[in-house]
Amino acid sequence: MKAAYADPPYLGCGKSHYGSLHESASDFDDPATHKRLIERLCDEFDTWALSLHEPSLGTILAMCPPDVRVAAWVKPFAAFKANVTRAWAWEPVIFRFYRPRTREQDTWRDFVSEPITMRRGFPGAKPEKFCFWVFEGLNLVPSDDFHDLFLGSGAVTDAWQKWCGKRPMSSQIELLDTNQADSQA
Repeated sequence: MKAAYADPPYLGCGKSHYGSLHESASDFDDPATHKRLIERLCDEFDTWALSLHEPSLGTILAMCPPDVRVAAWVKPFAAFKANVTRAWAWEPVIFRFYRPRTREQDTWRDFVSEPITMRRGFPGAKPEKFCFWVFEGLNLVPSDDFHDLFLGSGAVTDAWQKWCGKRPMSSQIELLDTNQADSQA
């Protein structure tokens, strides 16, 4: 299975948050760039997850196919800014699922509670627990072809490599056999 995780510069934040780090970051201030990204995700990948921020949820969700689901990364510790009177301590994550979960698997929740990362050298670096939650949500197995489309700090790719090493081989084979049986039925 071909899977992807996309964590682009959030709509309207490209130039202000990432402009000094990447010359094309400001392209993501245009909704059309996000639309092209979603089209790429749908065309090239069986399953995927896309991070975004709450102010852009309505715009981005309208660009997605109807079979996507929205989940939440809840941040019990988040950055609070002076003169901001409300703390938006969550981020939506849009999932497009492909491989069904079995009754034998643990139930996956549509939220994860994990603090933001600090001092990772790159804004928006995702914590390992968040990454594992994405992999579990997409119901990935280590033999899947996983792509981190926005490398940033490298945290997602590092977490993928670590997560693949944690999975017991017997459950991987069992899950693959179950999926093959489902596709033949």
